Amino acid sequence: MGLKESACQWVLQNMPYDRSDASLVMYLNGLDAHGLLVVYHNWMSRRVKPQPRIVAKSIAFQQNPLTAQRANDLAQIIDDIEQGRDLTKYLSRDIVRAVVQVPGQSPRRDLDLMLNDWGVHHLHISTQVEADGFVRRDGPLLFAAFKPQIAYVIDIMKHGDWTRDHVLEVLASEWPNKGVIHEVKGVLGLKNPITEEQRATLRRKHCNSAFEFRGKVFMPIGFMSAAGTTMAAGRGADQLLDRLNVFEQEFIRSPERLRADFERHGLAFPDKLEFEFAIREDGYGVIETKTRAWINLTGNQHA
Repeated sequence: MGLKESACQWVLQNMPYDRSDASLVMYLNGLDAHGLLVVYHNWMSRRVKPQPRIVAKSIAFQQNPLTAQRANDLAQIIDDIEQGRDLTKYLSRDIVRAVVQVPGQSPRRDLDLMLNDWGVHHLHISTQVEADGFVRRDGPLLFAAFKPQIAYVIDIMKHGDWTRDHVLEVLASEWPNKGVIHEVKGVLGLKNPITEEQRATLRRKHCNSAFEFRGKVFMPIGFMSAAGTTMAAGRGADQLLDRLNVFEQEFIRSPERLRADFERHGLAFPDKLEFEFAIREDGYGVIETKTRAWINLTGNQHA
């Protein structure tokens, strides 16, 4: 089995989806490695990697009356963010499956279009965990943008505020240089600024749109593809497959190149090496099937 085919098999075996849905199974099995990796990346991007973060709170959030009204619940959520705890219970219940239905069916509950367009998550504000492991849902939502070291708390808003200018205004006014929104340099305003209604229509069509604020033009960080996933998902799949191909070609040319790595880690070097693809917490790479030696291709580190 080639490593591309191994990548397909790994995703199909490890990605959560309804395996009793014949049309969905047929659709996924018809995708190539690139397509499957994009689906997997889209699902993983909806999650928030558990790691300690500093919490930056916007002025709008601090001045919002709901912040005081929901102080206890918010304090717990913020502590969970700061301590690096798993935030999945605050997210949409649809996140338990990577893909819910075959594209073309509506609504696509596996595409968080606000996240893919703007890079903004929404968290449900409650500490009452229900039987399925998710917190109780009610009206207000906490909007936030997560970077590896910092969580930018934007404001408390409601369902349906997915294209509100207020979200981009907070990002542009308070954190214009923090990687949560991009200023388009050299552009002095838009001839026809886009309304919230127009932006909602464009998003449904998976079209990206600019935003003008105080005479400057900004673009959200998501940058959707025509499929509604992010361009980063496509680039990530391309990079992964390129590295798999390079590893495979180098191994074919010189299988002995890995002997020193095996011996350094106290592993017997097999007469015949066989590899399978895998994704782990520390990145993606290949596993030698006999020794279970792990070769991390994310940073080209062997383990």
